[in-house]
Amino acid sequence: MSHKEPELQKKWDVVVIGAGPAGSSAARKAALGGCRILLLERRKVVGEPVYCAEYVPMAVALRVSQNSWAQKVVGMRTFVEGRLVAENQWPGVVLHRERFDQELALEAVGAGVCLLKGAKVQRVGKGLVSFYNEKGLQEVEAPVLIGADGPLSGTALALGLRHKAFLYGLQVKAHLKSPMNHTEVHFWPTFRGGYGWVFPKGEWANVGLGVARSEAGRLPLLLGTFLEHLRHRGLIGSQPQGRPTGGLVPVGGPHPVTAGGSILLAGDAAGHTDPITGGGIPNAILCGELAGQVASEALGSVDMQLLARYEERWRDLLMPALERALGHRSRMEESWLKRPFEALVRSHWVAFREYFLEGSEA
Repeated sequence: MSHKEPELQKKWDVVVIGAGPAGSSAARKAALGGCRILLLERRKVVGEPVYCAEYVPMAVALRVSQNSWAQKVVGMRTFVEGRLVAENQWPGVVLHRERFDQELALEAVGAGVCLLKGAKVQRVGKGLVSFYNEKGLQEVEAPVLIGADGPLSGTALALGLRHKAFLYGLQVKAHLKSPMNHTEVHFWPTFRGGYGWVFPKGEWANVGLGVARSEAGRLPLLLGTFLEHLRHRGLIGSQPQGRPTGGLVPVGGPHPVTAGGSILLAGDAAGHTDPITGGGIPNAILCGELAGQVASEALGSVDMQLLARYEERWRDLLMPALERALGHRSRMEESWLKRPFEALVRSHWVAFREYFLEGSEA
């Protein structure tokens, strides 16, 4: 994507840190509310490199043009120790994630947002953000700061917050031997606390797995074993394309505070990721839009106390589901090798009705 870089003024209404789905959504919403927005992105190309399995539900995919779609899927199949145990009809799309992020950023720019790429934030303080770019150290001011800067958010650190629980992920691009119209998730006892996935993108698929911290050092070995299993099934070819990519997924639930003073947090920075599935894009867009809306309301009313509405609004919408998922994660990790493995998966994975039963341990 290309656009004219903004003239860097000193003062803004809102500075948003991070041009992922949460940040671009927040910036666009605040700009539509009449605010002057600076959106800072550390990467020189929005959305690249991709650290994402790239699947989203259909409702989220419809948020952008089909140019960002790699492939539609009709549902998800769940495997336990190589056996198919569930098939759910959940329409969705495997994205070209970089295009998806770029479309959202362009929508923000179209709404009047000033996007500055290659901006590496150094310090976030009360109403101040300092960052390096090709012109050296810069400092800007704004009465509202929105941190959408990922799982290791420096904005969250400014509030004394850091995530403690992560899934550690590793993924490769593998050639499919025949077309797939569904996603696959795979549970094995060795994938402690997580699962493997196969998400098709035409002739290729994202194949990866996420595991708890205790197994993070074994990720390359575990991924190699998983790939060999898929080859033996005849699902994929012999050699993956390119190097593996990896990333962290916060699965410990949201921070206790996501609206502190003049700072709002959204997306992975806030812990809005689902603790069981690791999916973060739908909640990131929703919470980004809520943050931008609340920021514009507070600035329009000249009452910064209204920023607290952000906490109330997103928690009303998302906390029941996040608390359910967090409870399942806690019980799943505690019981990982202490009960029959398929029964464990059926109790704590979203493909099964047991997941949605109150207090279910079945």
